[in-house]
Amino acid sequence: MLAARTHRHTIICAIVCALLPSALTGVAPAGANERTQAAGALAQERYYSSYGEPEPIDAARSAAEAQERYYSSYGEPNSLTVAQAPEPSDDMPPLPIGLSVAAALAGVAASAILARRLRIRRRAARVAP
Repeated sequence: MLAARTHRHTIICAIVCALLPSALTGVAPAGANERTQAAGALAQERYYSSYGEPEPIDAARSAAEAQERYYSSYGEPNSLTVAQAPEPSDDMPPLPIGLSVAAALAGVAASAILARRLRIRRRAARVAP
């Protein structure tokens, strides 16, 4: 019985909640709606007329002013100095020397490994017969 009563209250609440928004948003009389539109139009006219007459837009001047604002946003430029040539150095750069030494050592190591493999194969071939 309690469940049926709760169910009935739920249905009644759902119906009331569905009808409540439509009851609160009533249709205004035609006279009031026309008065608000007229008042809105007058307010808009006063707003736009407060700015005075529009000035004609000169495209070249507008572009020049925009460019001026853009360039002036960076502040004062630093003075340019003449580039100085670096002094010649008598030192040999270490990177090419190190790379050439590493390549030479890698070549010697690879040759030694191949020679050892070849020697082991020749020995094994002589001992086998």
